[in-house]
Amino acid sequence: MRKANNGTMAYLLLTALGVAGAAAAGEGHDHQHREHDAHVHGVASLNVAVDGDKLLIELDSPAVNLVGFEHAPRDDAQRAAVAKVKEQLADGAALFVADAAAGCTLDTHAIDMALAKHDEAAHDHDHDHDHVEAGDGDHAHGEETAHADAHDHDGDTHSDVHVEYAFTCANPQALSTLDVRLFEVFPGTERLRVQTISAAGQNAAELTSASHRLPL
Repeated sequence: MRKANNGTMAYLLLTALGVAGAAAAGEGHDHQHREHDAHVHGVASLNVAVDGDKLLIELDSPAVNLVGFEHAPRDDAQRAAVAKVKEQLADGAALFVADAAAGCTLDTHAIDMALAKHDEAAHDHDHDHDHVEAGDGDHAHGEETAHADAHDHDGDTHSDVHVEYAFTCANPQALSTLDVRLFEVFPGTERLRVQTISAAGQNAAELTSASHRLPL
């Protein structure tokens, strides 16, 4: 598997979908603003582009659709839930199933998941406390309380997940449909707003658990 080149993959996909100006600008603030405006629980967006033998997919979803919550993980069960979702998202071949005759294989994927970053930060914070001397117990407790309060505050904010996938298809001429199985893996996802571009042209669609096969 080749190393992911996230910037190149995102640029190719977004350029193909006619929003290269936003991608080229590369400002994280603008991207976050667009995601916030589109943040609707139960609804996610999917961009799909076929370019030669490449199948490029970009998923944006509120974290609650995938994990069941949007605040920073507060206990071991929630941390385990975040880790499980990250593992499931990494298996792009199970989430997006192309026509078997097309022979598509997953080359790269990239996951941007704020909840996972919160978890890593909390782990580093807890590790630092392991080195606090016994005499500093009150100080350590104060830091932990402040850290927990920050997490509670985060519970009032939105959290999104952004994932990019790149597939190579051995026989792209046979690529006509994509079976999107996000709904069965993540039942909190009720609708997918989809934009596609391929040799057939540029189209918009909406997928649900009852209608999850995407024409390309």
